[in-house]
Amino acid sequence: MSILDLQHRLMEAGRIRIGQQVPTSGGKTRPAKLDTFRLTSRDRRRIDAAAELWGGEVAEWSSPNGQQWEVVTETTELDILVPPEQMAFSQHYELWSAGGCQRRCDGVTESITDQPCLCDPEERQCNIHTRLSVMLRDLPGLGVWRLDTSGFYAAVELAGAVEIMSLATGAGAVLPARLRLEQRSVKRPNEGVRRFAVPVLDIEVTPGELVSRPQALAAGEERRLLEPVPASLTAPVVPIREQIGQVREVQRRGRADIPATDIEPRTVAEVAEVVAAPSPGVLAQIVALLADEPKESETVPVWEAYLRELFALMHRAGLWGERALHASLAARDFAHVGDMRKAQLIDFTRTAAAKAREGDAVAAAVAMVEENGNA
Repeated sequence: MSILDLQHRLMEAGRIRIGQQVPTSGGKTRPAKLDTFRLTSRDRRRIDAAAELWGGEVAEWSSPNGQQWEVVTETTELDILVPPEQMAFSQHYELWSAGGCQRRCDGVTESITDQPCLCDPEERQCNIHTRLSVMLRDLPGLGVWRLDTSGFYAAVELAGAVEIMSLATGAGAVLPARLRLEQRSVKRPNEGVRRFAVPVLDIEVTPGELVSRPQALAAGEERRLLEPVPASLTAPVVPIREQIGQVREVQRRGRADIPATDIEPRTVAEVAEVVAAPSPGVLAQIVALLADEPKESETVPVWEAYLRELFALMHRAGLWGERALHASLAARDFAHVGDMRKAQLIDFTRTAAAKAREGDAVAAAVAMVEENGNA
């Protein structure tokens, strides 16, 4: 049991950024928006993994807080998990200077000095600062990635999305969601068109599922994340003398001559043929998976899980390469599974399933199952 008055949080693994500093003609730098997400971290391995998933070139980055690594990805969408609100979201009016944050308030109280807000509500000196911390679903490691933005549209839209999501996260659920980077523009009287990027948070469940999850949890749905090891699985204590005897027996058998079998040794070609043959167990799993395609009404995560399992099983069977999914996505101009809308995902998945059925090994396995079923 943890300390009751101690706030819980996860390690910050890195930052999700929507802009970068670019050089000017005067030899200085200025901020510039990006069309895709940029990820930065002190951990090179995380950035390498991000580049593998979402494209981009890994590079060193001299951040204000020391040497880090960065990648400007090729994606405008990230599959994420949203932790409970107290870990995921914060929003304040803030005033920054070269010396750091001078003011931080919620519109009523300035928290640094614990005084009433110092700004005139009609002419605020402070800017809105919104911080969203999420877990990148497909990236290894435990930790959150923080997105900082000072945009108005991001402030009001992210706050609204997080408030709705708190229906589930408040009950302890971790929500699957998507973080998208939308390019927008606004035209005001007597001004030119202003273009900017807005991070958008969207859920991967239906509104009905969002409402029903907290109710199920409140009704007493058992949520045990860790199970104790049963006493029956506890390893018995073996005396040292017996352990030594077991080692000596293994050594004695290792020195013994291998008895003749009178079996002719196989050629290299024969061995290669056996090794290349798909495992019957894996083929059986593929056949079962192909027969259990999700319904169109299923959610995006269900279809994504089905697609990933299909490619994984085909790779285990030695029928498709390790990067077959990446190559197939690239052929359709997608960098990641999460880049596809639901209709595109379903079409892509069904095309892959049809291709799997066309292979000789899978086709033979399907025919055998059908024959046994009709017998």
